[in-house]
Amino acid sequence: MTNIAIIAMTRAGVALAQRIAAELPATVWVPARFAMAVPAARAYATAAQAVQAVWTATQAIVFIGSTGIAVRSIAPLLRNKTVDPAVVCLDEEGRFAVPLVGGHRAGANELARRLAVMTGGQAVLTTASDTQGLPALDLIGRKRGWRIAAGSAITHVMACLVNGDPVGVWVDPDLPTARELLVTELAAAPMVEWVSEPTELTAERFAAVILVSHRRLDGLWAELRDKGLRYVPPVLVVGIGCRRDVPVDELTAALATTLAEADLLPECVATIATAELKATEPGIIALATQLGVPLAVISTEQLHALDPAAFSPSAASRFELPGVAEPCAVVAAHGPLLVPKRSFARCTVAVALQTSAVYPCDSPSPTGQLMLVSIGPGDLVHLTEAARQALIQAEVVTGYGRYIDLIRPLLRPDQEVIVTPAMGDEMGRARAAIELARAGRRVALVSSGDIGIYAMAAPVFEALSAEGWNGRDPRVEVIPGVSAFQALAARLGAPVNHDLCLISLSDLLTPWPLIERRLRAAAQADFVIALYNPRSQGRNWQLAAALAIVREHRSPHTPVAFGRQVSRADEQMTLTTLAEADPAQADMLTVVLIGNSQSFTLAGHLVTPRGYTSRAVASTPVATEVATSEYPIVLTKPAQLPTVVVGGGPVGERKVRSLLDAGFPVRLISPTATTQLAAWASAGRLVWEQREYRAGDLTGARLVFAATNDRTVNARIAAAASVAGALCNVADDPNGGDFHVPAVHRSGGLTVAVSSHGAAPSRAVAIRDAIAEWFMAKLT
Repeated sequence: MTNIAIIAMTRAGVALAQRIAAELPATVWVPARFAMAVPAARAYATAAQAVQAVWTATQAIVFIGSTGIAVRSIAPLLRNKTVDPAVVCLDEEGRFAVPLVGGHRAGANELARRLAVMTGGQAVLTTASDTQGLPALDLIGRKRGWRIAAGSAITHVMACLVNGDPVGVWVDPDLPTARELLVTELAAAPMVEWVSEPTELTAERFAAVILVSHRRLDGLWAELRDKGLRYVPPVLVVGIGCRRDVPVDELTAALATTLAEADLLPECVATIATAELKATEPGIIALATQLGVPLAVISTEQLHALDPAAFSPSAASRFELPGVAEPCAVVAAHGPLLVPKRSFARCTVAVALQTSAVYPCDSPSPTGQLMLVSIGPGDLVHLTEAARQALIQAEVVTGYGRYIDLIRPLLRPDQEVIVTPAMGDEMGRARAAIELARAGRRVALVSSGDIGIYAMAAPVFEALSAEGWNGRDPRVEVIPGVSAFQALAARLGAPVNHDLCLISLSDLLTPWPLIERRLRAAAQADFVIALYNPRSQGRNWQLAAALAIVREHRSPHTPVAFGRQVSRADEQMTLTTLAEADPAQADMLTVVLIGNSQSFTLAGHLVTPRGYTSRAVASTPVATEVATSEYPIVLTKPAQLPTVVVGGGPVGERKVRSLLDAGFPVRLISPTATTQLAAWASAGRLVWEQREYRAGDLTGARLVFAATNDRTVNARIAAAASVAGALCNVADDPNGGDFHVPAVHRSGGLTVAVSSHGAAPSRAVAIRDAIAEWFMAKLT
């Protein structure tokens, strides 16, 4: 199991939760009063609040505490066993693990057994099938790709098995390994009767029936559906040959006709097969994609080895081949020809049956398909037809809860939906999707925008690379989509009609110095720039720093757009200028678009011309020249040294004044500030975070000034700066930091700097003033 949330309710429960979480990939939720004792845990005010937070973001929830509280907390959220997470209740001593929801399909029974092993307790299973040793009908054959036919009365059939009512079972005689599997699974059922003809299932003596076949049997199934369960195994291999450039619609129609005339179920198609010389035909490739099945390419050598007399006469003999449709179907199926070649105007179709070669009881699961589906920016009108078809074909749809909610109207009740936690652990999410596909299932892993842009495509291929993927197991297809910056651009008009650069400001995976270099290069090269992940609660200074870098190379009138939740119900759009751009307007759901030197606004729209013929572009030097400063130490690239000043009193003001004069980007952290500091913040010359200093505030800083009136806090800041790799100046402790600032006098072209190496700042000031007074007297 993965993606488990453990909700503890008592002090003893919290201790048990920590112990369990050490062995499971789980997130622990604890009452707010215990949060300080468990730093890694998430706090909640009420159990119901915690449940609501994790319900769609986890595969399983473990309550440690009262079953009554657990039941009342989950009751308002229960929807359907196909989408609800597994829920297990565990007492605070770990003696009993009781599955409450999702015993079979969601894995609650399995999780309860695992918890019991970890705690030395007992799993209390209440599902009748488990207590009687009966199988979970919805899990039979799943690993072999079996599906349950729509409209099956699975709950009724399970109830009849549990109650000992007579159940009739028929498995198509062409599927011997399917019968072997079902005989094994139903061995513990006392009142199962195996019949030799499917029509025998209509007998009144059967309270329920189970049917397994690749044939349509429409009339019989219509009669049995109300009391029946039908398994649909993927056992048909379709061989196809065609002329050049036959469209997929023509092939689809030919296949549908062939299957209908042979009374075969389209849902049982497992593979499309063709010859090597037809492997690149777009229509055949599109047909396999449309059906969500693999395309088996049979090599010329394999076909040459076959006896042409075993197959129908074929025009392919001119290529010295025994044929295409029939031999390819037989070779791919490792089984007999079920439907001889059916000839159409421009294609041929044949069907073979997979038998023991594909479905022996001890064989590995069939290869599945992993579709990486881009769902666009939010509004379903922007979902591509390819993405829509991929979602329709999927047996399993998985992804971050916010994205699943966007496409929920398109999902069917029979599809399994696996909601993953909010962000983080992308590699774990990728591996889980790969594992599902390798179990023979058609899996759609969804992501908003385009899944190949700052999304899940790369983690999937990275995980496949680490596993030595052969390109086939599983088959992977990437479905492109409308990205967030494209949706924003469409709303704005024509802002990206020239060269564009996408940059993420998240330094979780990319070091900030590298992001800075990319920003500077993009600004110097006059790219239109789209900024992703601009600002979050934990990363609230990077956007201001990025804008400061761009301002070095662009006019203050350069258009800038903030697009939040573009195309969704709460869309927010702001069009401003580089000079007026306010970082506070952005969050993680925002894309910031910065025009190039030619971009302009027009009636509320943003336009970037296709060329540079209409307006002169200001040249941008590769190395920025810094104006001569009166500050005694001249740094040639101060804008590349993000600086944090903690403390808004007179000392902090002096530090900030010198830094601003020298061109440093300054972030001030203090609950209060002097009038001058507040004025600088209002003017946008610095970023003021009006609060107390806290851990993590120095992330990304290169210089730090500890200027509070609390020595203890200053000492903490100095220690944190050392860990963060930043240089620190401590105002009240000359030896507590890494550098000292001289006492400086500037007036009338005269600069006097006196340093006592931090040992006696007041004495340095007195000497500075005396020297300055002497010089001024001499000059006058």
